[in-house]
Amino acid sequence: MTQSAYAAIRLPVAFIEELSSAGSIEQVLAVSAAWLPRLIEADRAKLSFIDEGRLIARSFRRDGVHDLEADLVPLSPGSPRARVLDGGEVLQIGRSELGRETDPAMRLLHEQGFGRVLMAPMRSGNETVGVVGLVRRSRDKFTDLQVRHVMAAARWIGAQARLMQQLRRNVRMAETDPLTGLANRNRLMRVLEAPDVLHDPDASGRVIGVLHVDLDHFKDTNDRLGHAAGDAVLCHAAKVMRETAGPTDVVARIGGDEFLIVTRSDPEGEDIAALAHSLSVALATPIPWGDSALACPASIGTALAAAGDGTAERLIANADLALYEVKRRGRRGVQAFTPQMRETAEARRTLHAELRAAVENRSFEPHFQPIVELATNTVVGIEVLARWPHPTRGLLTPDAFLDAAAEIGLSGHMDAIVRSKGLAATAHLRALGCARPAMSMNLSADTLAEPDLAEALLWEVLGHGLDPADLTLEISETEIATDADGRVETAVRQLTTRGFGVAIDDFGTGHAALPKMRRLEVSGLNMAPAMTAYLSDASTEAILRAVQMIAAELQLTVTAKAVETEAALSRLRSLRCDRVQGYAISGPLPFRDLLQFLGGRRPVTGPRSIA
Repeated sequence: MTQSAYAAIRLPVAFIEELSSAGSIEQVLAVSAAWLPRLIEADRAKLSFIDEGRLIARSFRRDGVHDLEADLVPLSPGSPRARVLDGGEVLQIGRSELGRETDPAMRLLHEQGFGRVLMAPMRSGNETVGVVGLVRRSRDKFTDLQVRHVMAAARWIGAQARLMQQLRRNVRMAETDPLTGLANRNRLMRVLEAPDVLHDPDASGRVIGVLHVDLDHFKDTNDRLGHAAGDAVLCHAAKVMRETAGPTDVVARIGGDEFLIVTRSDPEGEDIAALAHSLSVALATPIPWGDSALACPASIGTALAAAGDGTAERLIANADLALYEVKRRGRRGVQAFTPQMRETAEARRTLHAELRAAVENRSFEPHFQPIVELATNTVVGIEVLARWPHPTRGLLTPDAFLDAAAEIGLSGHMDAIVRSKGLAATAHLRALGCARPAMSMNLSADTLAEPDLAEALLWEVLGHGLDPADLTLEISETEIATDADGRVETAVRQLTTRGFGVAIDDFGTGHAALPKMRRLEVSGLNMAPAMTAYLSDASTEAILRAVQMIAAELQLTVTAKAVETEAALSRLRSLRCDRVQGYAISGPLPFRDLLQFLGGRRPVTGPRSIA
């Protein structure tokens, strides 16, 4: 039948208007299924439309009963609906033919006493997109005019359903992560912000919960092996989450290596905890990549919606706080949110604000801990340690604020303030006629990452009237041993070339920086506090002797830190350790008390005699 033949058929305006106002594929099919039996003198209508691999079907009976179902495509070969979809033909099936059909749906119609079935293709342009089916109890054949009405209506229905499908796809694309095919933040928030979803349990009493999943060390994988490997890890993680999560759960990618899963759980949280642990195990399983394997273990924070506890953003923030706890403990684990975490987070935000103000006001002060050469009992160095005169909490040591400063990128600024004040104090000592001690100071990772660090330090030292030899910079063994890209090694070489002393700090923490020491041309080793804490242990003494021998061979000076007792000090003397630092000598001192200590008088803090 030609297009002009369809144009000659006049369909009710009310039907066209109602069809055009439908807002979804399901509504298009429902409106059509309700109208067609009245237009064509049938007892029942069933319309099917192909959408995303499903054949969505909407039925309507004259008794007012609606039904919605969905079948997977392709359908059973040879079934009437399959013949219409594949060949685009119009089928009329009479009573006797219904009885002979192998298709279960046709046999059921025969058993129910129906006498005639009409099936016509639903078309959009030149494409068959669905099937229009009409059933009557009468055995009378549908007339040519009725068939023409059905075909004309089917074109209207197909065009409107295809429009709704395209709109749905556009929405889906706007709410889909293009790499993984998961939902993105837009869809996630639409789900969580639906009316009452956060506050109403389902029929089984289960409440909404969120899992915040962060892939551990993903950036390292991406940087080391390239974006193709990174994409493979992300797609694998997405697949694992889809397969592990429930069929009604929403899995979303919200950032580079961050995912959120919306699920339902019992109010006690056992369901969401089980899901989180299953994910943790599944994600940690390596996947093949070339001649090696890739792993993407994850840190997972979980949170449940609580009655009256605010918004979707609040729920996500709670899961994020739980995730932060996992990362703080070293990553790769699962943690459920507790109200105490929010209190801790509020306190941390306050601390961050206070740290920013302290940097702005240059409030950090240097304290100086003497370093003594055991062979001569002479103070040969002073380590500069940061102290923060907090306006309400008193004098704070770095363990109270160092991690928080690193979190907000203030470590380098804090280093610069304390270093500048420490150099000014060292210059004052030189002005008083003290050729020694030299100043030493730890370099944070942020400071090590600064471009032109050696040149900037050189100008700073010279600006205080000092020489580079007056400053020894301490770099942790961890930073040196894990220096995969050579950034730290380059910085050390530039510092030593300009005359600065460089010492490996916290040596003996198990990171094995020994192979790099000769290449780095450092000048000293600072033993980790754990080494001096167990001096009475024979194996520790043996290790210390071995380190002394290696250091002597490499012409390095060994300093034992955290020497707290007279017994430890005496034992280090017998082991011929080069230098010591700790409360057995003196605690960290403000500059006024350091002057007293160097002048031979007992300072206010009362350091012990080393005689």
